[in-house]
Order: sequence, then C-alpha cells, then structure tokens
Amino acid sequence: MTGLFIGALFALGIVLLVRVFCQPKLSMGEQIAPFVGRPSLQSLNLTQQIVVTINNLLTARHWSPWGANAVVAKWLRQSECGSTLSSFRRRQVIFAGNFMIASIAWTLLRLGAGKNLSPVVALGLVASSFIVGGWYAKWSLASQATRRRLIIEQQLPAVLDLLAFAVSAGEPVQLALRRISKSCTGPLVTELGKVVDSVNAGDGLVLALNQMSNQLESVPLTRATHSLELALERGTPLAQVLRAQGADARAQQVRMLLVLAGHKETSMMLPVVFLILPMIVAVALYPGMIALQVL
Repeated sequence: MTGLFIGALFALGIVLLVRVFCQPKLSMGEQIAPFVGRPSLQSLNLTQQIVVTINNLLTARHWSPWGANAVVAKWLRQSECGSTLSSFRRRQVIFAGNFMIASIAWTLLRLGAGKNLSPVVALGLVASSFIVGGWYAKWSLASQATRRRLIIEQQLPAVLDLLAFAVSAGEPVQLALRRISKSCTGPLVTELGKVVDSVNAGDGLVLALNQMSNQLESVPLTRATHSLELALERGTPLAQVLRAQGADARAQQVRMLLVLAGHKETSMMLPVVFLILPMIVAVALYPGMIALQVL
C-alpha cells in the first residue's frame, strides 16, 4: 500500500513535468496581455489551471491561510521590509516547499525504518506542511509589522515635542517636519520624511499625514494627525496642540506598560508555581522522609 502511494506521487510529478515542458510557447501578444489589462486569448492547460486554482485558494481570498493580497500588502507597507508582493509570495512558496521537503524526508525515513504509516496520514502531513510553511512566512511578516508599529508609537511623544519646539520657534509645520526628518533617526522619522517628500511632490500636508496614519494603522498616530488637521483648519495654536498630543501619547504608553506588566506578572507566576515552589516543598520534606524511613 505504501509503495502504491509513493508510485502514485511519482507518476503525478512526472505527468506535471511533462505537461509543463510540452506546453506551447506564447506569442508576444499573449506575453504582454496581462500587463496591459487585456485577458489572455489562449486557454490554460491543466498545469496552469492547477497553479491558478492553488493561488486563488491560498492567496486571493479573505479566509486564505496565507493572507489575502490586500492584507499582505498592508503588512509589507507597515514593516518596510523592502519586498514587493510578488517577491513575498515567492518567499512564501520557498518556505512552503522547504517545509514540504522536510515532511517528505521524515515520511521516507519512517518508512525506511520499517514503521507503518497510513497513506492518508502521509498525504495530509505533506499538504499541511506546505500550508504551514507559507503561514510561517506570513506570521513573521505580521510580527515584523507589529514590532515596527510599536516602535513608532514609542517614538511619537518625543517627535511631537520636537515638532512643538520647532513650531514655537516660529517655523512652519512643513519646515519643522523637514528639519526633524533630517536631524533624527527612527521609523517614525522615516515616515515623516516620506510625508515631506509627498508634500514636495505636490500633495497637501493634511492629505499626506492622513495617508501615512491610514497605512500604519496606529491609534495614537491617527489621533495626533487628526488633532493637527483640526488645528490647521481652525487656527488653533499648533504648539499647544502638539504638546497636548505628546502628553496623551505618553499616557497611552503608560497604560500599555501597565497592561503588559499585568500579563507578565501572570506569566511569571508559572515558573514560581510549577518549578520553584515544588523544589522548596521537596527540600523541606526530604529530611523528614529520610528520618521516617530510618525509623
């Protein structure tokens, strides 16, 4: 039964390879059709249909385990990893292939050791390892985006204070943002540099700030940009608004630290209850147990 399963997989791979190598060459019009928005005039062969179906199942749906294209593009923007959507999809396929190769190698080693393994279990293990590999790449990208967003929120109070000082000295907001982007470092400063570049390219300052806050999806940053927008529209003193937003951002950080401390306190109780306390009880009871055995 196991030999039949391995032979079927090998035959399927041979068939797919033959169909790939024997497929007809595309004309120049067919090759450039996807890039100019025109549908392809040639029907897809079996291999291409399988690839398109797998891509739709894994990437082009909201419930996709590999993340939909819109979600992945948002994480790529927030993490600033320098990868495009297509390159990240290729990296997901590489991760998935490595996981699948590892599962196939484990299956072959188990079969070579003489241990029984159901073909259904082996096929499920190979398929699940392929999905898990792509999911791991997605999870690492999401974690990287979350870490960068947290760093931006930590840097926000200091940047708001610097911006308030510059505005109090008489500089316009745009020049103050340019000065901060050139004299400071950090993820938030990098984002402000992009805002300055957008303003220099012809976009409005409020539009560029709103676009940045919408892309980063940070609540303190969104609140600060909204307050700055209202101050610019209504003529409210900018320095006072910026200082108030800086104090608000620091209070938000304090609340986050208190919540994090509460979670860490609960996790710190685990080694105390399951490791340190049993050792103390064992050390306290061991002499008495030895004395009872001697008597």
